Amino acid sequence: FVLSPAKVHAASIGTIDENDSIYQIMVDRFNDGDSTNNATGSAIRYGETTEDDFRYMKGGDWQGVINKLPYIKNMGYTAIWISPVAEPQMTNRDNNGTGKNTAYHGYNVKNPNAANPYFGTKEKLKELVDAAHAQGIKVIIDVVPNHIGDYMLGTQANYDIASLQPVAPFNNPSWYHHNGDINWGLVDGRYDQWAQDYLENHDLGGLDDIDFDVPAAKQAIFNSIKGWFDYTGADGARVDAAKLIKPTDIGELQNLLGVNTFGENFDGNAEFVSRWVGTNKEWGMLDFPLFFSVLNSFAYGQSFDANIKSTLAQDTVYNGNANHMVTFIDNHDRNRFLTEAGGNVAKMQNALAFIFTVRGTPVVFQGTEQDKGNGNGQIMTGGIADTWNRWSMVKRDANGNVLQNYFNENANTYKFVAKLNDIRKNNAALRTGTQREMWSAQNLYAFSRRVDSGANLGQEVISVFSNATSGTQSVNIPLRAESTLTVGTVLVNQLNTSDTVTVQSGGATGKQISVAVGAN
Repeated sequence: FVLSPAKVHAASIGTIDENDSIYQIMVDRFNDGDSTNNATGSAIRYGETTEDDFRYMKGGDWQGVINKLPYIKNMGYTAIWISPVAEPQMTNRDNNGTGKNTAYHGYNVKNPNAANPYFGTKEKLKELVDAAHAQGIKVIIDVVPNHIGDYMLGTQANYDIASLQPVAPFNNPSWYHHNGDINWGLVDGRYDQWAQDYLENHDLGGLDDIDFDVPAAKQAIFNSIKGWFDYTGADGARVDAAKLIKPTDIGELQNLLGVNTFGENFDGNAEFVSRWVGTNKEWGMLDFPLFFSVLNSFAYGQSFDANIKSTLAQDTVYNGNANHMVTFIDNHDRNRFLTEAGGNVAKMQNALAFIFTVRGTPVVFQGTEQDKGNGNGQIMTGGIADTWNRWSMVKRDANGNVLQNYFNENANTYKFVAKLNDIRKNNAALRTGTQREMWSAQNLYAFSRRVDSGANLGQEVISVFSNATSGTQSVNIPLRAESTLTVGTVLVNQLNTSDTVTVQSGGATGKQISVAVGAN
């Protein structure tokens, strides 16, 4: 519920910041705009019937993204986050050349300085950035500074297959650690310096780990990443595997790029994640701690007190950067939220409304807006979820014939996301406001976002959420002591403008609102 706001415009093209909302695109799984650059032979499988099918390329490319920019703009997004752009190693060491586990995702790099030929040319990538800018959309490139592909086995310090090497100058074994793979059993739940050093000095899933203590190696990978930003004019970076890199090293990369970055630390410990955020570190981080709480409370109906409340109570660890935390309900490494929620669209929309109004910068994974969970409804267990969740936005049969596409602008959740983006765009409090809890219980949570200084001083948005599966909860909620909303102010429900509440006298702070909130 908010006081009717003055209209403002989305942030102009510049680096990403908390004024943005982000649409995450896995390029190979988005849209095939140029069939001439598709993989051939055993590297590509168009069908998506078995789990194995999801390990092959599908044909999406940068032209396909260009073609769908209007679809993204019409949903109200101001930024897109795209897959890594460099030329990948097409097969892993353990695949005997079958093409299985092709690097459709781009995280296994062969040549950091060349474009992924299956996505297009360097010129096409720049065209994508220019086309996005023309639509008022920023571009965030996923960058991979921690490692390249898998060319050296285990702890060996040589290339045992002459034809299987990264491109020069990255084919120098002395540039890499040779300590073998991370043994997650040794480090899970440990947050001491030993654990951070261990993570930094070992390989992630066999991928050759760059040794940042070798100045030439660090400079080469940083310069290659900078080259992409200098050439394309992209607006931000998502840093893959940030957990495995010293925060100050990523800070050095961010300063070199001259754009804001946010990193990936796949961990629910807020203090640990916060170590990568701040001056001479990263602008922000993917908010895994809040993600796990959102999943628990909104998909599984667990207590707001035990999840959302306890996570947001730790926001002081971010030292004033909480609005830079990048919030999400799922992504390319997690089960689709809708599958976790048993196919309940109301639960998913409730969770989306939460990340668009809570502190932070929201990102939504492609396809969420089409009310579709994992492929074949299959849930994945264990660490990284990376098959059934990564379906293509254009569904094909095994021969490549298009069966269906998921670019329906009339889809219920597409229109809901467009509304959320519009609400966020029109209310500065939802982008830059201070987060303050107002109510927390088993199944009801309320908070205020208030602008505490500057042009929109005093603008306030109040969000109230129920995760109950039935019935209506009615409650009198005191306004925060910091609120300057006056008794008699009429607040308008932005999701249903015929619904209003009036600020009344009473309650612990002298002002309160009476709300009735239905299930989900």
